[in-house]
Amino acid sequence: MTAESPTILATSMGFNRSRVPWRPGPVFGYAFELVRAGSQPRVCFVGTAGGDQAGTLDGFYRAFAGSGVVCSHLALFDKPNVPDARRHLLSQDVVWVDRGSVANLLALWRLHGLDEVFRECWQAGVVLAGESAGSLCWHAAGTTDSFGGLSVFSDGLGFLPFSNTVHYSDRREAVHGFVASGELPSGYATDAGAGLVFRGTELVEAVADRSTAGAYWVERRPDGTVREDRLEVRRLR
Repeated sequence: MTAESPTILATSMGFNRSRVPWRPGPVFGYAFELVRAGSQPRVCFVGTAGGDQAGTLDGFYRAFAGSGVVCSHLALFDKPNVPDARRHLLSQDVVWVDRGSVANLLALWRLHGLDEVFRECWQAGVVLAGESAGSLCWHAAGTTDSFGGLSVFSDGLGFLPFSNTVHYSDRREAVHGFVASGELPSGYATDAGAGLVFRGTELVEAVADRSTAGAYWVERRPDGTVREDRLEVRRLR
């Protein structure tokens, strides 16, 4: 099955990694509903932003062990693990991109031609989803600590033509400064535990897996001040 329209689920949530094995958060069930995947959803995990570490891949597979989820992964270190990445990704219901360095992720994707493959997947109805770097990458711009301190990047894939900030509650002051200066375009932001759902380039819903998590629209006014609007958020559990 595929989503009815190009769909992106951009979040600051995912697995509960404090549990052994990891416990999938409710965002995964929500992602499977978006694509009408039924009892055996196909999900491909992309851990390249974190270096395709063996422990991370193991955590992913163990999290869904014994469930009906059909799991696979795409790794680029030290070489691609599947013979045809395009064919593999297009066969999925959901692609889940994990956290890590969005700068490194984008560089490697472009080197391997995956930027265009992901656009094709998006247009074909594969739900593109992810946490942190896996949320930022789909946008035109955003904030990242890929280079150490928090900074702005402006070379995202641009499927969503606005900026994105994850873990916003810890970064609000810095983000407001970036937006006020014009360095960061207006865009969306999520606290840890929140996510945004886009059909095409339109936001259709904000969701969260905890009561304290918020989602926001942050924009620069003509006078250079910053306006922050808190969005209505639906609790997933």
